[in-house]
Amino acid sequence: MLDLRKLVLLREIDAHGSIAAAAQSLSYSRSAVSQQITALEREVGTPLLERTNRSVALTEAARVLVTRTETVLAELEAAETEIGKTAGTPSGALRIGVSLNHGPPLLARALVQVQRRCPRLRITLQGVAAGEGRQAVRLGQLDLVLAFRYDQVPEPRLPGLLEIPLGSDPIRVAVAADHPLAGTGPRRLAEFAGERWILRPASTFGRLTLHACHVAGFEPDAAAEIDDLQAALGLVAPGWAVSLLPDLVPSRPEFPVARIPLADQQLHRHIAIVVRRGAARAPAIEAVVAEVQAQITEQPARG
Repeated sequence: MLDLRKLVLLREIDAHGSIAAAAQSLSYSRSAVSQQITALEREVGTPLLERTNRSVALTEAARVLVTRTETVLAELEAAETEIGKTAGTPSGALRIGVSLNHGPPLLARALVQVQRRCPRLRITLQGVAAGEGRQAVRLGQLDLVLAFRYDQVPEPRLPGLLEIPLGSDPIRVAVAADHPLAGTGPRRLAEFAGERWILRPASTFGRLTLHACHVAGFEPDAAAEIDDLQAALGLVAPGWAVSLLPDLVPSRPEFPVARIPLADQQLHRHIAIVVRRGAARAPAIEAVVAEVQAQITEQPARG
C-alpha cells in the first residue's frame, strides 16, 4: 500500500510548483522531500516529476496520484467530521481566512454570534491575499475562507474544495457625494472615462475594473493603486478618484460617497465560503455558514 505521507508531499509539490517551496511550507529540508519522492517513484515504478534547474512538473502518473490523494484525504476528514458530531456543541479550533480588504464587515457580526452560541469553539482570523485563501484551505493551513468570484475574471477551481455560495452583490461606481453625476440614476461606464480611478491592476478586483473599462472603450487613469475597498472610500469621498464598489461594502459616515448603478454592464461579486469537501458537514463550519448567510440576507440595499 502506498504511503499517504509521501502522497501528501507530492500534492504539496503540485500546489507550490517546486520541491524547495513544498519543503519550506512543511518545514522540511529540500533533500528530505526529494528522498521521499524518489522512494515513492520506486514504489510505483514510474517517474513522477520532470525536473529542471528551477522547477518541476508532474508527470501524468503523478497527477493520477494527486487526484486520488485528494479523494482519500477528503474521506478521512469526512470520517473525522462524523466522529466530531457525536461530541455535541462544536469545540476545538476553527481557522478562518479572510481578505482584510474585502471581508471583515461580512464576517464580524456572524462570528460574534457563532462564538456566543459555541463558547468551546476557538475562532481565529487570518488575513490572506485574495488569491491565496483557497490554496491555504486546500493544504490544511486554514479551515475555511471567505472568497469572491467575478464572472468577467474567471479563476480555476482547485481540487478537493467545496465552494458554498452565500449570495452576490451588484457592483456600482462610487463617486464623491457632490460629483455632478451623483443621484442621477444609472449611467454608462464610458461617462467616467475622463475620471481618475482607484485600482490595483495585479489584483482580481483590479482586473475586473480594467475589464469593465475596456468593454466601455477606455483605458482608466489609475490615480491610486490599492486593493483596499475601505481605503478606496476614503479617497473617493473627497473627490480624489472614482472606484467600482460592491454593494455589501459598508458605507462610512466620515466618507460620504454616492453609488451609481451601471446602465450598460452587469457586474456582480459572488460571495462564497470555501472549505475542504471532507469538512463541509462539520458542525462548526455549518454554524458559520448559516450565520454568515443570515447576515448577508439582512444587509440593507445600497442606494
